[in-house]
Amino acid sequence: MHLIHTERFVVFQIQSEWLVTAGDLCAISYPTRKEAETWAFDAADILASQGRAVCVLILPEESGGDRQHPIALTGRTSRVKLN
Repeated sequence: MHLIHTERFVVFQIQSEWLVTAGDLCAISYPTRKEAETWAFDAADILASQGRAVCVLILPEESGGDRQHPIALTGRTSRVKLN
């Protein structure tokens, strides 16, 4: 059986910072969610254009009791713009 390695990017918030992890790399810090998402999608687009499998996981913002579900985008698709 042949397993396909998927490059994973995770976007999440800790206090006032938005962080992106890419595979085994340390987290990269951004001041806004939009900047963090843009970096993750741009990096995923580059890898996908090289034929690699990618996954972008966006964890919801820290908030009180109103929790959103995480968003996971996988595969080799064109950029998806989120609200």
